[in-house]
Amino acid sequence: MKTLRFLVVLFSITLSLAACAPTATPTRTLTPVTVQLRWMHNAQFAGFYAAEQKGYYAAEGIAVQLREGGPEVDWQKAVLENAAQFGVHGADALIAARAENKPLRAIAIVYRLSPVVFVALTNSGITRPQDFASKVISTGSGTGRLVLRTMTARVGVRPDQYTEVPLVTDFTLFYARQIDVISGYITDQPITIRQAGHSVNLIYPDDYGIHFYADTLFATDELIAKNPDLVTRFLRATLKGWTYAVENPALVGALVQKYNSNADAALENAKMIASLPLINTGEDYIGWMKPEMWAGMEKTLREQGVLTQPLDVTQVYTVQFVKEIYGK
Repeated sequence: MKTLRFLVVLFSITLSLAACAPTATPTRTLTPVTVQLRWMHNAQFAGFYAAEQKGYYAAEGIAVQLREGGPEVDWQKAVLENAAQFGVHGADALIAARAENKPLRAIAIVYRLSPVVFVALTNSGITRPQDFASKVISTGSGTGRLVLRTMTARVGVRPDQYTEVPLVTDFTLFYARQIDVISGYITDQPITIRQAGHSVNLIYPDDYGIHFYADTLFATDELIAKNPDLVTRFLRATLKGWTYAVENPALVGALVQKYNSNADAALENAKMIASLPLINTGEDYIGWMKPEMWAGMEKTLREQGVLTQPLDVTQVYTVQFVKEIYGK
């Protein structure tokens, strides 16, 4: 009988321990997603870094790979051929791509104000686009040149009245006054030039009626139509990441360094701080976009002869996802 009682007690204890033991939780399978960035890793993409490093993508069931861009990277091809499911590029480039029947569509705007600015040394006396006549101007072949020509045309300065040279990353000629004006981003060149000890004048295209969205998140029509749930989850996590970056700009440098170990954290923090008014404009929501802005960009592109094909600009973007995320 004692043996029987012992076995009964032992069996009861075993059952109790089994009941208290933690149940194994199945590992959640994360959907792999690749994002094609428009440039090399820096604070320009802080919101994506935050969403990945703070676990916002994982919480939405997504594992994200952030793919560097650059001058040699075909940003359209990467997304069109599904090497990346999402991309980041300028809104004007997206309009031009759509006019060429590329099935790419914007889903949100990161930079709701353009960071493009023209930089001159303070002692040059150049303070406005009217002063560009007879000057040497360093600009890129894309948005920089488009904005330059639009801005100068609006103040009566013709392209043959100034000299364009390729965009420089080494400012030696600029400091030596062999280049008078540099086009760049308010989040980049002016910060570097000031850190080198030079005072600058900044000429903003927005002051002359040139309003462009800049960094724009986009996907293919096919992905949007076939997997809207993935688009929503990805965008929700991304916007949460950008909100974190806007609220914690002094932490962005450390986020960048996990992707670019050579990054200067203090410089990346400064870039993020400079970008705050571009991202969080004080109206609407982070990521939001307006039909009138898209219509205005199309008009500017037609004025400059960049856009000649027929185009329904409402097909270049969709507000479906930002409205769903923000409950609008």
